Formats: sequence, structure tokens, C-alpha cells
Amino acid sequence: EKMTERVALNLRWCFGYNKDSNDGTLVDLTGDGRQAIFYAVGHTGIIFDYELRRQRLLQGHTNAITCAAASDDKKWLVTGDAGEKDTMVVIWNTRKGIPVRSLFDVHPGGVLCVDISHDAMYVATVGAVSPQSLSVWEWTVNSDTPLHTEPIVSKDVQHCVCFNRDDPKELVTNGPARTFFWNWRDGKLASYSPTISSKDFSTPVGRFTRSVFLPNSTQAVTGTEDGDVLLWDQVLLPTLHSRPTDRSGTKLMRLHEGSAVAVVAVFDQFLVTGGSDGFVRFYDFKFRLLAWYEDLDVGPIVALAFTSPRGPPSSKDSSSLAEARVPNFVVASASGKIGLVNAAVFEQYRREDRRAEILVQAFESAVAAVVPHPSAPYLFIATASGSVRVVDFESQAWLKQRQLEKRTPECMAISPTGQELVLGCKDGSLLILNGIDLETIQRACHAEDVGIYRVSFSPDGSHIAFADDQDCVGFYRREKNTLESGKEVPWLYIGRYRSHHNRVVGLEFIEDDGKGEGLRLVSLGADRVLVEYDLTASFASSGVVVRSAVVIEQTAVPSALAVLPGGVHPGEDPHVPLLITPNSEYKIKILDALSLDQIHDERPLPSQPSYCVQTVLGPTYGGTVAHLRILPPADPS
Repeated sequence: EKMTERVALNLRWCFGYNKDSNDGTLVDLTGDGRQAIFYAVGHTGIIFDYELRRQRLLQGHTNAITCAAASDDKKWLVTGDAGEKDTMVVIWNTRKGIPVRSLFDVHPGGVLCVDISHDAMYVATVGAVSPQSLSVWEWTVNSDTPLHTEPIVSKDVQHCVCFNRDDPKELVTNGPARTFFWNWRDGKLASYSPTISSKDFSTPVGRFTRSVFLPNSTQAVTGTEDGDVLLWDQVLLPTLHSRPTDRSGTKLMRLHEGSAVAVVAVFDQFLVTGGSDGFVRFYDFKFRLLAWYEDLDVGPIVALAFTSPRGPPSSKDSSSLAEARVPNFVVASASGKIGLVNAAVFEQYRREDRRAEILVQAFESAVAAVVPHPSAPYLFIATASGSVRVVDFESQAWLKQRQLEKRTPECMAISPTGQELVLGCKDGSLLILNGIDLETIQRACHAEDVGIYRVSFSPDGSHIAFADDQDCVGFYRREKNTLESGKEVPWLYIGRYRSHHNRVVGLEFIEDDGKGEGLRLVSLGADRVLVEYDLTASFASSGVVVRSAVVIEQTAVPSALAVLPGGVHPGEDPHVPLLITPNSEYKIKILDALSLDQIHDERPLPSQPSYCVQTVLGPTYGGTVAHLRILPPADPS
């Protein structure tokens, strides 16, 4: 609590998750009276108690989290990230939600995959960039160097690492084409990579996905993108220069027809596979099918975790599974869903009763724009693939969704009443939607294939302004008119004006100040020019009229724009709004430039009056400020 009081912004909730990251970021943490999972959202780890619908946020990584693993008792969680600098591996106490150990720069470029031994004594990490290396850490020992580290002598990028549950000194890693078996029984980390030839099997061997050891045996299996699993085992007659403990591929079996085996895992007496067909299947260790879940309706499986506690180790043959119970499990899919599956749905007759319960919904593509509702606890979120969603950020519920056909939104704004939503698209379309049901009110296009990347609603809801890829600024006025097709629409296109020679970084309306100025519109470009438009003198017949254009910088490049309400800055006229703008030199300037009514074309200006009210040092960490928003007062009164 003391820490949160010292920071300006506190993270409360995260929507979505890293669905496109390495498939090792989903971990089950059910136990100790809670039902929880771990997943990653950017740099933040989330422990989500889906029964109580609470998130515990694990913050500390400065790069996107790429992988995670948990100990058998679910107490210790390992997370790793990848990036150009400041990479780290963190071991967390999941019950307290605090880090207990941090390992910095364990590999150049960070970590691609990680695993923790079943006794929680060792952590294995594989580097994210070539040349890769494998390191084993005894993390409970106070040392900044790994217990063992060895380079991976292969150009095949290893993307999976897994400990042997029967022997924590043995590991397996695999990439798309090679599988390595590692051990350090002799005090040195040694590896062996069996060769695979198409002559060894009747069918070609597909690209490898994941690997896992089979318990109480010398066997291991690797999934392939062709739907097969490859069985590795020690051979009775080793080849020249090989050791008796070395494994070779002995059998190739098709478990998923026509789709990749994306996940292979072992739980108690089961070998479990998850496929790109969306199916999850349970086998015994003789590869006999025991249970199958083919109606989960979540999409291609990319990760799988089990919510039930593991049973005690057994050395008995698992050929008889009469007493074995299929565990409940959680799956993550390529379509961005994390779903909980109750094992009992296997016995349900109706297909809809065999579906997974959705716990987390990710965005199917990059978020292009976000705007809040002006009076309700709603967020409107548009993605690059054309999806528009409405979420309630208080109840964390997904309320509505609409898919825009053949549209790529780039920006979005909402009317002051929240009843209209306007989206600017990459193809030049301006879509005006109903803010309640997301139905289209009007579609306009001022220029084909000229993308709109900035849009703004006026405070009184009478105008919509936009900026496009041709450095033009234009606007619409709320005025009923009839299109050539005969359809009556509520918004009239006034025109656009090429007022800048570089990208527009700010587009703001200014409310009537009570002095007869009326509604005003200003734009700021990376060309350092601040332009004001005369809305009252602009008509559809004559086009957009520019009122003034002034240069506000000489060397720095402006990066954003916002309007300060009158009376906010001490000593200034309470009826005169000011402009605030950051620049590329990490400065933030407060300007009184709205009183200028002439067009200046000379740069630098020889006789332009000074309009800079104040200059302060802005944030110097994280790059140039790209967006500014004026927060409402904590007490509106």
C-alpha cells in the first residue's frame, strides 16, 4: 500500500494475454484453497483466481515475458523474458505474489524457454538468440553463475526444454528439426542428438513441436506438426561412438490426423496431446486412447495445464487404468482463448455441453485504438483485424463485439454522449457506429486508400475532425444531407486541407470560451506548425478555411498535443485555454498561441511575439511522449 501511494498510476486489471508468445506461458496454480492460473500480458505476469475473479499482478520484467514454469507443489513460479537489454529470469512465491530470486542477463537476448525440476531445486533456461546455450541453475544457492552451461551446437533453434521427473539431472530440448538429450551425472553437462532419417520410418518425420519424458521408463516422446509423436528409447545394440544410455527414434505414431501435435504432456498415468485441430486426447503409456475432448470450441490448442494435484509417483505398470481419473485441465488456443475443461464433460451427450468454459479472452490481433465511454464504465476497443469490442472495466465483462468486414481500424473517438462511435480506417473509410449496438450509422470515404490515423469528436458533438496519410486535416459537420444514392445521412463532409508537410501529431477541438470565439479546431504537425481552422467560415461548397498557422519550434519536433482548460495554469486568464505539447528534446511546453490570427511562413520567425508560457523537463525514460490526456479532477465539485 505504501508503494502504491508513491506512484502516479497503479495497474488494476489486464485484459487479454500474450497469445502469440511462446506456448509455455500458461501455468496452472490451483491449490491451497484457490483455483488459479498464470499467464502473461506483456511485461506483466498474471495470477488469475478464476473462482473469485481476482488478478494478482507480478511486475518487475522490463521485457515481454516469453516463458514460465511452476514446481509440482505450485509454490514456485519461474518466468523469463527476452529483449535487447535488461533481460531476467525471476522466481516467484506464488502464495505471496513476491519475487524471491532474480537472475539477470542469463543469456544474450533473453530466454526462449524455461523449466523447473519436479523437486524445485533446479531451473533450466535456453537462450532466445543464436548461438543458443542451455544453462542449469541451482537457484536456492546464492550464486550469480549457473551450475552448468553449455552451447547448443546446432543451428536448429531449440524452443522447448523439459526435465525428467524421474531424474532431475536429465533434460530434453528440441527445435523444429533436432532433439537433444542432456545430463550432468558425470559433473559436466553433456548432450546427445539422435539422427533421424526418412529411411528409418515408412513416412517422413514432420517438424518437431514439444518433447517430454515418460515416467518409470527410459522413453521420451516428441510431437510433430504432421500429427505424429516420435518415441525415443535406449537401444540394445548402440552404434559406434554412442553410449548405452543414448536414445534413438524407435517408433512414429499418428495421434492427430491431418493436424499438428502442438502439446505433449504427462500427468500421472496419462500421456496427453493437444492438437491444432482443437482436440485434447489422453493415452496410456502404450499409446492406447482413453479419453478424448473434441468439442471444446476454443480453436487450435497451443498450451495445456492440469488443475488437479499430481498423484504419488508409481512404479507399477499403467496398463490397467481402471482406477485412474482424467484430471480437469486448462487449455490455451491460437485464437486467443483460455478455457477450463471439467473432465466430466467427456460423458455429456450434447455437443454444447462438452465445450470449455472460457476464462480469459485475448484480442485476436494488435489493439489499434481504445476509447472510454464518457459516463459509463465501458471501454471501446478496436483491433487491427477489424474487431470492435465493448468491455466493462468494473465487472471485467465482455459486453459486445462486432467484426468489421474488410476494414482495418487505425483510430477511434466517441461522442460526448457516448451514443456515437467514429473509426478511421486504413482504406480511407470513416465509420460512424451506434455506441449502443455498434450498428453502422454512416460510412464515408473522402479519398480511397488514404488512411485515416487520427480522429476527434468536438465537445458539443457537432463536428468530427480527422487527419490522413496525405498530411491533410478535414472535418464533418452534423447536418442532414442526401447522398447521390438517395440515402439521407446525419453527417455532412465539409472538406479537407493539406495544412502540414509531415504527420499530424495532435488534433484538438476547443470549447467556446464565452467570448464569442465559438468552437475552435487546431492541429499540430511534426513539421512544427500549429494550425487553427475557421469552422464557422468553412462550408461544403467552399471547403476548409484556415484561420492561422504558426511555427512553435525551431529545432525540436512536437510529438503530441492537448488543451489545458482555462484557469489551470496559475497567473493566466481563466477564460483563455492553453496548449500543452511535448517534443523530441524531452521538454513539455505550455503555449498561449490561440490568440495569433495570422499566417507565418518564415522559419525561424523574425518578429513573431512570444507565446511560450512555461517549459518543463518531461519524462526522459521510455522514449518521446506520444499521447497526452487531461485527467478529470478527483473531486468534480
